[in-house]
Amino acid sequence: MTTTSRDDPAQRPARAPRRRLPAAQRIEQILDAALQVFSDKGYAAARIDDIGAAAQLSKGGIYTHFRSKEEIFEALLTRTLAPGAYQPRPLPADARVTVDVLVAQAIAPMYALFAERSPLRVLRLLLTDGAHTPQMVERWRAAVVAPYIDEVQRLVRRGVAQGTLRDGVLATAPRLMISPAVHAMLDLMVQGRPTPQQLAEWQREHVALLHELLARP
Repeated sequence: MTTTSRDDPAQRPARAPRRRLPAAQRIEQILDAALQVFSDKGYAAARIDDIGAAAQLSKGGIYTHFRSKEEIFEALLTRTLAPGAYQPRPLPADARVTVDVLVAQAIAPMYALFAERSPLRVLRLLLTDGAHTPQMVERWRAAVVAPYIDEVQRLVRRGVAQGTLRDGVLATAPRLMISPAVHAMLDLMVQGRPTPQQLAEWQREHVALLHELLARP
């Protein structure tokens, strides 16, 4: 009677073939893993091998989609902080820009972004590790932040020209108009995810400040 060894390869259960994912889905998997690794280890200490392990991919699998750790970091910035989520939407040509319109267009979407966990984690990475990738951060600033500030300034100037908003320093320095939201963002990066009540209170205070400084009597 013939016996078969337990270690006989022919008797081992066949491994399930690795599932091939579409490139877009694989990139999302890599970016999710990279965000976790960067958050745990910091950008400088993180390695491609770490990201591959978190994504359950080989180093070659990572390099199929990204040439470097810097490119992964830039893709994270683009995915998470792209302007689509909070960029002011075009207004009809005859629409009047009041403080409430300005809030709906440019301020409320920022606080909605803060309510999500991933943007806060990426913003924290920018604050703590952005110095390691100054070119990437500068490209993100040029592609996302600067157009946002420019559009906010156009909205304020339009309201001033229409007589619905006061002229003053906010019309020439729109970054000051979003300063309360930036301050809130820094608080959140230190303390973690906010409560809905906390975010709502900060937004109410921000809106009240804009009414005091911009609204016509």
